Amino acid sequence: MEVAFQTQTLPVETFEASLQDACGNFDVRPTQGDADMWGGISLRRQMDLEFALVATDLQQILRTSQNIRQDDGENFFLIMQKEGRALMGQNDRFSVLHPGDLVLIDSAQPSEFTFFGDRSIQMSLHLPRVYLEERFGAVIPGGLSVNRRDPTAMAIHAIIAKSESAVDAQVHLKDALLSLIGVVLMERRIHGETTTARLEQREGSVLTRAIGYIETRFQDPEFTPAMIAQDLGVQPYQVQRAFKSLGTTATKYLLAKRLETARTRLIENAKSHNPILVSTIAYQSGFADVSYFNRCFRKVFGKTPSDMG
Repeated sequence: MEVAFQTQTLPVETFEASLQDACGNFDVRPTQGDADMWGGISLRRQMDLEFALVATDLQQILRTSQNIRQDDGENFFLIMQKEGRALMGQNDRFSVLHPGDLVLIDSAQPSEFTFFGDRSIQMSLHLPRVYLEERFGAVIPGGLSVNRRDPTAMAIHAIIAKSESAVDAQVHLKDALLSLIGVVLMERRIHGETTTARLEQREGSVLTRAIGYIETRFQDPEFTPAMIAQDLGVQPYQVQRAFKSLGTTATKYLLAKRLETARTRLIENAKSHNPILVSTIAYQSGFADVSYFNRCFRKVFGKTPSDMG
């Protein structure tokens, strides 16, 4: 299936309504409370199954217990990461998804996808619950991830690609796809999580906790990345490896968080009837040194904080 489809800048509320029509009830969390976002949703039917392409640069998409009560949760979602990265969590399983990775999500259980404000494209294959439970029984755990290098993942991608052109073989390809999903479930029941999957889940858990901790502490100028491992009770190398899975470091992530917060506040400050000093905004955003803040801000945004007015 081609990844290319129409993406645009659109209101977050419009995207949320489209997501509800395509996939069910979800809560969306924009980056820094932005009213607009980049993204788009495209639906198609293939192998008598519904596929959704979802593009977003949101901070998170959550399916909460309240969302589940608002619709019937009659699907499993086989999520395929196409572009960008995402941190997935369901049933205490956490995985960082890279292009080609798969994860099986149960719509009847709370789940979360974190994109960190970066552009991400995912393909969501909607599998009616009755299809899977008739074949594999009622106990199908959500949150199972399959690494892109796993032969089963490769085969699943191949079948979906084949179904685009093999119109006369749609039924057979659908059966083959469901059988491969059965292979994943069988392997996990017999062997449990693979070593790679367990490692990725641990890294995802550390990453989730570390990012949550940064969210609560980043505005404190005395907070440093060195405190994360100690305060979370993990080893420094675990924090380093977790952020490396996102292609960054805790230091860079913290700096980006502080700069983006400052940028948003500077824009709001320019519209205020009672503006405050740039130095106050810098301190409130977690910077103890205004000169350092000015240098970093200009390097990232191409203008000084004073130019944001």
